[in-house]
Amino acid sequence: MDTAGGGGTRRFVVLNDAPVGDGAEDDLLEVDQVARGLADLIVASRATAPFTLAVDGAWGMGKSSLLHRLEATLSAEPAVSAVWFNAWTSGRASALEGLIKSVLLRFDRNVLRRALRSMSQRAHLLGAMRGAVLALASFFGAGRVVDEMWQRMSLDAQARNEIKGVLRDAFGAWLAKGGEAGDRRLLVVFVDDLDRCASERIVEVCEAIKLYLDVPGIVFVLACDQSALWRAVRESAGVAEPAAAVEYLEKIVQISYRIPAPSAEQATRLVDGYLARSHTSGLFGESLKDVIIARSGRNPRRIKRLINSFVLEYHLNRSWDEVGLENLVKVILLQHFYPGFYRLLANPRHDDLISEFLDYQRYRGAVKQGDEPDPDRWAGLFGSKGLRPPSGAESLLELEGELPAEFPALAADRDFVALLHSVDGPSRRLVEQLRRRPLATVEPPAPASRPEVSAPRPVRSRRALRVSLPPGVAPWPALRDLRVLWIDDHPGNNTELAGYLDASGVRLDVVTGRGEAVTALARSAPDAVLSDFRRGQDDDAGLNDLAFFREGGHHDGPVLFFSGRIPELALQERIRELGADGPTNNENDVVRWLEQVATRKKRDEPGRDVQPPAF
Repeated sequence: MDTAGGGGTRRFVVLNDAPVGDGAEDDLLEVDQVARGLADLIVASRATAPFTLAVDGAWGMGKSSLLHRLEATLSAEPAVSAVWFNAWTSGRASALEGLIKSVLLRFDRNVLRRALRSMSQRAHLLGAMRGAVLALASFFGAGRVVDEMWQRMSLDAQARNEIKGVLRDAFGAWLAKGGEAGDRRLLVVFVDDLDRCASERIVEVCEAIKLYLDVPGIVFVLACDQSALWRAVRESAGVAEPAAAVEYLEKIVQISYRIPAPSAEQATRLVDGYLARSHTSGLFGESLKDVIIARSGRNPRRIKRLINSFVLEYHLNRSWDEVGLENLVKVILLQHFYPGFYRLLANPRHDDLISEFLDYQRYRGAVKQGDEPDPDRWAGLFGSKGLRPPSGAESLLELEGELPAEFPALAADRDFVALLHSVDGPSRRLVEQLRRRPLATVEPPAPASRPEVSAPRPVRSRRALRVSLPPGVAPWPALRDLRVLWIDDHPGNNTELAGYLDASGVRLDVVTGRGEAVTALARSAPDAVLSDFRRGQDDDAGLNDLAFFREGGHHDGPVLFFSGRIPELALQERIRELGADGPTNNENDVVRWLEQVATRKKRDEPGRDVQPPAF
């Protein structure tokens, strides 16, 4: 661990977000091998260009890194040229203008001069400006020429309709020159960060690719979460039907490569590499690394953000040295992976929540094992809540009714329990330090992954449960008495939303798999079902279970898929075929969807014009 010269102060290093291939990182995820395979595919298929390859992946999974490696690999190929277009940072100009100019600027002035001659034969494009524009080709650089060409091409609808002819002529001239080794020339256009753009811009790029740049000799490589493309097409291209949206995208994208989550070995190497670079290796034991890998969804950017949060907090508040830097690491983990508990921990209205939880977890374990509770041992825990000393299982339910709603689910989460047990020294010191100076970093969004935890008990009625809601959030009465079955094998991730629904009067039943769900469906005939996608090693368990419920007549009502994972287009079409809604990873969407279900259930009541409170 580095120290500042002479002072003994520890110095930790922030990790940047530069993609692999920018010289900032080693190939921790073995991207080179994939890049070589994709480069071979593109080069071998150059004669069939134009076509589009989509590099599909969720936020932070390394799409830009793969594009940089692919560009570097292709640069070594004869007669292959590359153009880079960042759809998100390309300025306020239209995506059509930015993309076409990026392509034209790759040509030399001789090719542009031939394109201008082509334009001169299209009187509508040049008009009175013909002589001036042709003169530009002789006296000014390519950038000025391209700007003037675009100005002429974008005059009106008729001029825009002739753009493709101009571009085809330009590519024809460029291809005719041939490669240095006699190979057919190929232009590869990399389009990055498309999924960060507004829907209108995404559709504009897609239309530019298909309507204007669909010419021989060009290959597009798009880095984009294809679910973002799918949503953009439905929102901004006038394609409302899912099947039509899929068909629209199939005309744009011919090949898709989905970046997989890192393997366990790769994820371990990734975390070790990031910790070494940030000089924090000595603070993260193996058990903490395992929590990071599981809870981050093995997402490289999320792992970096967590490490950077620690580095920032330490440099802003060196008093954590007194409490222990290992304890600061654990607080950061709570903030990132258990945000509901972290908020309670930082709230001065609560006492030492860590000690309270651990006492509750020990008592709960004793009751579950059938041990007779010792009233004297647990008198402090029960007395702090104004309860009589315990006498059995009923006392556990009574105690849980006075504790934060998150506790039962968290008590079944072995990672969480182990994390709190590992706090060094009296937990009160950590709590006091946190409340004296809360963490400066912004609380991140809930992780998209579904870490492995044991199943908690179903959420009970709100009369037996004290719910902790984020400040300023009120229950939504429109949901009262709605019966909802929630199927998720990791319900510990959903405690905050479950608590909100419970406080709103929803009769919520939480199960973890198909067998429990069938029993619950028969028992309570729910008005709606919430479901995840993946359970265990089955990525499509949620869809397969829904098909089972439909075919067996177990449930023919509304179903919403609520998951951090947005599936590929084919599975989204299957969601529609099964008569379900979603997917979404937004809690507000869940509340609004449930309100629609409740409104349909109570058709005799007037509809509401207001929106549920933001969660």
